[in-house]
Amino acid sequence: MSKKIHVYGIVQGVGFRPFVYRIAHEHGLRGYVLNFGNGVEIWIEGDDKNIDEFLHDLNTERPPLSKIDKMVIEKAPETGFEDFMIKKSKKSSSIKSSIIPPDVDICDDCLSEMFNQSDRRYHYPFTVCMDCGPRYTTVSCLPYDRQNTTMVDFPLCEKCNEEYTSPMDRRHHAQSICCSDCGPRMMLYDDGRELVLENHSNEAIIKTAKLLDDGSILAIKGIGGVHIAAKATDDEPLLRLRKNLGRSEQPFAVMTRDVETARNFTLINPIEEGLLTSYRKPIVVLEKSDEYHLSQYVAPGLHNIAVFLPYAGLHHLLFRTLEEPTCVMTSANLPGRPMITSNVEAFEKLDGIVDYYLLHNRRIANRADDSVVRLIGDKMSFIRRSRGYVPEPITMPFTFEIDTLGVGPEINNTVTVLGGDQAYVSQYIGDTKKIETLRYHNEVVDHLKQLTGINPLIWGCDLHPSFNTTHYAMENAEKTIKVQHHHAHLVSLMADAMLPRDVKIIGIAADGAGYGTDGTIWGGEILEVSYDNFRRCANLETQPMPGGDAAAYYPSRMVLGILSKVLSDGELAKIKLRFKHYKEGEIVIKQLRRNINVIPTTSTGRVLDAISSLLGITHHRSYEGEPAMKLESIARKGKCVEIPLRFKTERLGSENRTVLDTTQIVLDIYENLEVHSRSDLAFSAEDAIATGLAELAINAAEKGGIGTIGLVGGVAYNEHITIRVKEIVEANDFTFIRQDKIPTGDGGVSLGQAIIASLVADNKS
Repeated sequence: MSKKIHVYGIVQGVGFRPFVYRIAHEHGLRGYVLNFGNGVEIWIEGDDKNIDEFLHDLNTERPPLSKIDKMVIEKAPETGFEDFMIKKSKKSSSIKSSIIPPDVDICDDCLSEMFNQSDRRYHYPFTVCMDCGPRYTTVSCLPYDRQNTTMVDFPLCEKCNEEYTSPMDRRHHAQSICCSDCGPRMMLYDDGRELVLENHSNEAIIKTAKLLDDGSILAIKGIGGVHIAAKATDDEPLLRLRKNLGRSEQPFAVMTRDVETARNFTLINPIEEGLLTSYRKPIVVLEKSDEYHLSQYVAPGLHNIAVFLPYAGLHHLLFRTLEEPTCVMTSANLPGRPMITSNVEAFEKLDGIVDYYLLHNRRIANRADDSVVRLIGDKMSFIRRSRGYVPEPITMPFTFEIDTLGVGPEINNTVTVLGGDQAYVSQYIGDTKKIETLRYHNEVVDHLKQLTGINPLIWGCDLHPSFNTTHYAMENAEKTIKVQHHHAHLVSLMADAMLPRDVKIIGIAADGAGYGTDGTIWGGEILEVSYDNFRRCANLETQPMPGGDAAAYYPSRMVLGILSKVLSDGELAKIKLRFKHYKEGEIVIKQLRRNINVIPTTSTGRVLDAISSLLGITHHRSYEGEPAMKLESIARKGKCVEIPLRFKTERLGSENRTVLDTTQIVLDIYENLEVHSRSDLAFSAEDAIATGLAELAINAAEKGGIGTIGLVGGVAYNEHITIRVKEIVEANDFTFIRQDKIPTGDGGVSLGQAIIASLVADNKS
């Protein structure tokens, strides 16, 4: 008997072909295996029983990093193969539902070799095998063979070539393998770009550890880009780094030696430990413990801290040498901008910021920021889905007939290519208002289409007419479909939850801003949603944003905007607030009364910002989400003070809708400033908003006969609000859903855009 098999899934770059080779020989079969396009093709000949056993092992004994989504098995004529072999790859565009795996951490076997003095890879930082190391960040095109990766710059030495070509070796066709004789090398430079050390061994890393322990700031090039590292227990280098970067408050992530070290300053539950130690090695946001001893300037004003463990050989060598086992390890790029990947770029952009540069000469083909996750209750939530997860596809709940692309919104952007029942959500891109990030966004679009073999003609984009991504789609796609921001949010949630095609949910979309169908700024919405349509059921009260976006950066403006509805000018002037300029408060009050440059919004984020400012927590937003994040940290120490909820009818356009009276919530906080503690008021404000959103959603679900309620948007990262909404929804016998496969923030919008574009186009065809 003879069979031809096409395997779909993560089957390249994970040792799949040598695995097939081994089990074919074990079962006495003949034929071949090869990479085919971006899948794997197998031809087997032999006895029926042996082939059946082979197919069983193919599914059950596969390599740990592989994933089989589907196999197509066809009868084939016997050709008389005498043996089983691994053949040279061939290109094809016929297989579209598989892709290379993400970058993963170094495996235990390679670590053992790297710290074995008798091993030829002793202290070599680029040690990898088929089960570990960089993949996506090295690949330029498919099939995933060495000549199509940045490792093509490093011809294999005789010993590495023996490993690479031996099917029984764990480094067989491991595209990134190398050693100190043939692979990349580390170089240490000072701030004058003068070479301090250059070698293939560990001296540059030993020197780097000494510099960090002494308080120097270093740029360190890793797998997906350049980090900035500094001692985490010393205020001086962190204050200097913040001054150099112009980041006065934005929290830094820290890399620490191991889980036990992390326990010295954080609280870690078993789920969080599993995330920290997984082969994906994301950054995990953890609660600070009472024994927290790192510098206050690592994560100022927050109850939590972002922590990750070493994942590359370089990191392990560094952290086994450092006296201080925890260092700040933050992306070297400015917020919202692409990661720095080249040595030249590091020298240019980090001049005057770092003291030394620890670099290597391996090119990075694809930037990949570190993924960031947080546990909300007992469920993981992606803040950023990138290294370790991308470009692994996300299986959809049903098959889409039309291939599409979602270009994402504007900030915290990703893009998504959708084909069949697979969605490929890109790595984190950033803020496309910035021209260099927009260029990077466009490069990611082209690269993702190339790697997936999908060339979508229809693109989904945001409804906002001023977004650069919207303009990009309009200029480059054969056909575009504009998608409302919160509809896209909620559809991505439905797909994440694997809900069927004909289902409807009530969705709570709570975030900073999204362009509404009426031309106003939404952000506190209760929507009745299907995959291809939605209806606005309720929302938070419309509030004035004096100065438009200025109110998002200076939340004291929102305080005046909200309370201007119920307080006189004299009363507004007495509120203790801070502004950018002297007498700005007076100007804002006049602006409100004259309705000059005042933008209406239902944003949940802006209400939380106002409460943060009113409580004296944050008066200027120096990074995305800062006022609400610091409000959450203060609220964790509080208890609930009764804030009566009020709902009213508000006429918006041609409709009357029930709205949550957020003016009254803010007024109640203001009137109790001298009565209750700041923590109690912060907790109570969050609780009131969560309760109000939940009650609006339950009312809409009861009216529509809908059994499922979901929550999306940046506000869903607030644990108190999310858990409170969940409790109320489930107490009323509704199913509650939220995301755990893609970000609930704007990083998940591109998936919703792609899904909606495909279904709308299909309905019109």
